[in-house]
Parts: sequence; C-alpha cells; structure tokens
Amino acid sequence: MHPFKAAQYRPRHRDEQNQNTNGHYPRGKNRKEPVTSYYVYGKSAAIEFVCDETRKQQINTISMQAASARGEGERGYDWDNKTIIQIPRNELLVVMAIMLGMLPRAEFDQTGLHAGKSYTVEHQDEKLFFMVAERGKPIRAVGLCPEDSYQVATLFLRQLKANSPWMTTAEVIDLIEMTVVRMKLAQQARQQSADPDVDLDVEEGDSIEEDGVELAEDDVVMRDDEPNFNR
Repeated sequence: MHPFKAAQYRPRHRDEQNQNTNGHYPRGKNRKEPVTSYYVYGKSAAIEFVCDETRKQQINTISMQAASARGEGERGYDWDNKTIIQIPRNELLVVMAIMLGMLPRAEFDQTGLHAGKSYTVEHQDEKLFFMVAERGKPIRAVGLCPEDSYQVATLFLRQLKANSPWMTTAEVIDLIEMTVVRMKLAQQARQQSADPDVDLDVEEGDSIEEDGVELAEDDVVMRDDEPNFNR
C-alpha cells in the first residue's frame, strides 16, 4: 500500500428509514454511505484518520484507528488489534489549532468506557506527531510529513465546517485562533506564573524518540477537566 495514499472512500451502513430532522442517519444496516479517511504509515505503526460522527449527538468529528506494524518477516500492520479513539468535539478544536501551528502540543486521556486510552499531538515545525496509547498494547506513533499534514488537516477542517455550515473555512480558523488558542495560552501563562518551575517550552535533550519522531517529556499537558458528553 503506497505511503501517500490519498483520502479513500469505504462503505458505512446507515438506516435510511430512521433519518432524523437534521439529515443525519443513525447507525444501521440498510444504507451505504461513503466515509472519507486518510492513512499515515510509519516504520512501527500506522494511523487511519476517519471522518466520523458521535453516536449520541451526531456531531462530526475524527476517529483515529492505530495499528502496530507486524513482526519481523511479516508485511503490513496488525489492524485486527487496532486502537480506536474518537476525538470529542472540544478536543477536535485543540488538535486543529496544533495542526495549524497555533498551539505546540496537547495530550488527552479518555474517560468513562474509554478509560485507559490516550493520545498526544505535537507540532514539531517540520512534522506533526501523533501518538496513540491503550493500556496493555504497544504505543503507536507516526510522524506526518508536510503532505500528510495537509491531507489530514483537510479532514479536520471538513468536519469542523460541517458542524458550523453557516461559517466559511476561514471564519472557522479565525474563530479557533481568537477563542480556543488565546484562552489556552492564557491558561498556560497563568500556570507558569503560579509555578515558575513549570517549563512550557519544548527543550532539546528532554525528549522521547518514537519512530524517529521526538516528543518532549516535560511539555505541558492540556486536558479538559470537565466531563465529556460528546461521545
């Protein structure tokens, strides 16, 4: 499979008879609808970024499906034992800001039925870094080159635009910068002033290497402390 495979379409089943007034279809077995996704491949892992929809509130979002590379002598990835993380609505905005270079890094722990799963996103100037973790499974990490970063960013923007169809793409990006980015940076500044020993910058030499991609150990972790109702 080519490492720069373009966004693909694969069937998703929906129940056409149960269409609600918003035009969304709950999961069913009678209707096939194309689903857009993009694969990013690394030496030790691969992640498929899938345009998805939350089950309860039917909010457009992205799911990450991460698989480890097979053992020596075997080709491909172990998709049968993949880890799936559906990005909640609030986290989708933060990840988009990181992909656009407006924020440096974020780490999110899943809660409820998905406890034990987490993921990290970091903008490393020349690459974007995604790491997916699940208790009892190896860490899956990939570095996105500029071309991969562009393709994945289009999926995020597609979903954000679908959630706010009255806004243009430029307006969505501007609003993320004026609200989410400014407030997150203000939170970081307040945290640093309260604890001067906390270093918010990525420092060379304090990093973990995963598949040739560096991840800072002591960088600030941003999490939403409020319960997530968007799954």
